[in-house]
Parts: sequence; C-alpha cells; structure tokens
Amino acid sequence: MNLRINGRLDVTEEEIFSELHHFLLRKNNRVLNNDQLVEKTGVPEEMIHKWVKTGKLKQTMFPNLGAPCERCGRITSNAKICRDCSHSITHTLAQEEKDKEWFNSIQNTRRQSTYHYK
Repeated sequence: MNLRINGRLDVTEEEIFSELHHFLLRKNNRVLNNDQLVEKTGVPEEMIHKWVKTGKLKQTMFPNLGAPCERCGRITSNAKICRDCSHSITHTLAQEEKDKEWFNSIQNTRRQSTYHYK
C-alpha cells in the first residue's frame, strides 16, 4: 500500500485512513507496531500518531500502535502521557502536597510559640 490510491496521488487523508484501516483489519496485520506499519504501507508516522491520539485507531483493536508521550516523546499506548511520566508527575504532586503540609505545620508551630508583649 502506498500513498497512491488507485493510481491517484491527490488522495485525501480520509481515503488514506480508510485504506490503512482496511489493511489493519486483516488478521495478521492487527499486531503490527508503528514502524512495521510505516514500512509496509508507506503512511507517514505522523498520521498514524494523529489517528491513535484521536482514537480513530483503537488500542483495543490494534494493541501495538501508539503515539508519542507529550512529555518525553516515547511511543506509548496510553492516553497522552506514558506510564513512567504519569508516575513521575503523580509522585511529584504527592511530594509537593507533603512539603506543603510540613510547611503549614511549621508555620502553625511558630504562631503558637510566639509571645506578644503589651
């Protein structure tokens, strides 16, 4: 499959998607990853990423396809952020919350031990 459909070079994105989707629905092609799909079809990787991100290529049907993580750029099958980045962000937020609680407890301790003279 090339970007030329029925001898035409002036194909639309929807026509390319339709041909690609039909290609992927064949039993042996459902397990292809991004690189294999680009190699076999000639469809630009950016288009595949776009269709994975928008949900046109469903993870349930094509489990090895993915799009780049918006934080680190690694190919992920998760939403917009890979598991490692998601874990890192969650850990950082949890640490920030602990630091905030610690800071507030110190502030409260200082207020209680402050003497006011008249």
